[in-house]
Amino acid sequence: MDNKEKPFILSEDFDSQDVSKKILELDELKNTFIALVSHELRTPLNLMAGYLDLSIPELENNPTLAREYLAIVEKNTKKLVSAVQELTDFTRLQLGKEITYLDPIPIEDAFFQTYDLLKPNLERKNINLVADFPDPVRELKFDGDSLIILFRNLLSNAAKFSPEDGKVLVVGKILDRSLSITIHDWASPIPDNKKETIFEDFRQLENYLTRRYEGMGLGLAVARRTARFLGGNIQLDVREDGNTFEILLPLDGPDSK
Repeated sequence: MDNKEKPFILSEDFDSQDVSKKILELDELKNTFIALVSHELRTPLNLMAGYLDLSIPELENNPTLAREYLAIVEKNTKKLVSAVQELTDFTRLQLGKEITYLDPIPIEDAFFQTYDLLKPNLERKNINLVADFPDPVRELKFDGDSLIILFRNLLSNAAKFSPEDGKVLVVGKILDRSLSITIHDWASPIPDNKKETIFEDFRQLENYLTRRYEGMGLGLAVARRTARFLGGNIQLDVREDGNTFEILLPLDGPDSK
């Protein structure tokens, strides 16, 4: 018997063009990821380092100027925290640690915890956040971490793209066998050809080199994946005057009550 290794034989279903296309897509995704992480982390870090160097000698000589410098440091610290949080959520989902069911909390509690996190961003653009949760909705409980991920990513997305002095409306309803939470914004309507793209990892409406808005393009992808791990989904309805994202969660899930 010949001890030489047998040649590798491709199956009849093997399509080299499909494999090559997939490799190119993965390579593009890798390059986008590296560029985004580099930009989102390097820029605020450089600014923080520079303004800290400037503020230290001014603490005694010119406290007012030092406070201005430190305010810039604080602003960029929050950008870093946001970027790291996006990556943390994404990694958590990738590793299969998405749902623990260890800490179910009411919808209302998760919403207010998220509001506290996003309040500075909302106030900076003077955005009016209005929530309409009937009593039965307020008392429903789901995994706390997952609820906060859903609210944080969808509300921060609405705030990011809403105009100054805008409004974001959140409405909770109990449907037949599911909970519906809609987030209505009055931002520019999302183009039809981007309605699914925005839910992909590291994808945004604009090219990362020319975009006007911060972020790594993970928020909506993480939110939809979280909803699906809870047995639900996130849907997008584009209106003439804005966009409506709808979270749908089953009422018979492990934590809903």
